[in-house]
Amino acid sequence: MESILQWGLEFIRAVQTIENPALTGIMKAITSIGGEPAYIILLPVFFWCIDEKKGLHLGFAVLISAWINMSLKYLLDQPRPFFEGYDPSLGMISERMGGLPSGHAQNTLVMFFIIASWIKKNWAYTGAAVLCLLISFSRIYLGVHFPTDIIAGWILGGIVLLGYFLFSGKIETLLVKGGFRAGMITTAIVSFIMILYLPSRSLLMPGGILFGFGIGYCLNKRYVGFASKELLGRTGAKKYLTLAGRMVFGIAGFLLIFFAAGYLIPQESGNERLYIFIQLALTGLWVSVAAPWVFIKLRLAGICTEQK
Repeated sequence: MESILQWGLEFIRAVQTIENPALTGIMKAITSIGGEPAYIILLPVFFWCIDEKKGLHLGFAVLISAWINMSLKYLLDQPRPFFEGYDPSLGMISERMGGLPSGHAQNTLVMFFIIASWIKKNWAYTGAAVLCLLISFSRIYLGVHFPTDIIAGWILGGIVLLGYFLFSGKIETLLVKGGFRAGMITTAIVSFIMILYLPSRSLLMPGGILFGFGIGYCLNKRYVGFASKELLGRTGAKKYLTLAGRMVFGIAGFLLIFFAAGYLIPQESGNERLYIFIQLALTGLWVSVAAPWVFIKLRLAGICTEQK
């Protein structure tokens, strides 16, 4: 293994021979596309503005992918190129967790290829592949991943994608068509399986958000009836202003709840992980049920015709 890592260091050094300030700025911008802030914006965009069912599927797939990735990082505890004992000069940005497998490589593969599968156009698949390659290359250029981390991320991403294409149709069945109670129980079971292994508070993130997101979706379908395509007959500029309004109120509420919960809930206690789980679950609930309820009250959305 050590010889493979040494080869990886040489590969990164070869890539960094093209380093210059402008290119480094571009690589940092590209790598941010595969980071958590991008998911915080992109996943709600799908749920609130495009198709709530697709948003549910994409959210579950990305959260489960992130959970698999983070769990393996902790279990394998593999170094990054700039860690002590390797070459600290290679790291152009900082990362704390282990490097294998690459979360950026894995999760962007899952997210962008699922989106491409909905578009069903060659340009969409090509664009997804190019984005995944650029984001993965940026991780090597910035010195935060060995090439083997990237390859492992692609392999795991492909496995998650396969699981998605085989089983994604069952998500809606379990959460809605199987009945309200069955949907709530299914969400709770999946979420609690995801938080059983708790070496770090970071691993609570996927399970906590998924819990709130799934429970909120069930509540939404039963009591709220939000449908992203219900735009109250608005077209043209009014349509896009309505969608922009959803994003402004939605993201503002998301940030307010996340940071307010983080500030109000006591962190330094024996129940710290429980409080963090509640904080994360509240953000998931906001995305799938609370924000849609607000949109309807503000006349930024209509009720699904099936529930009228």
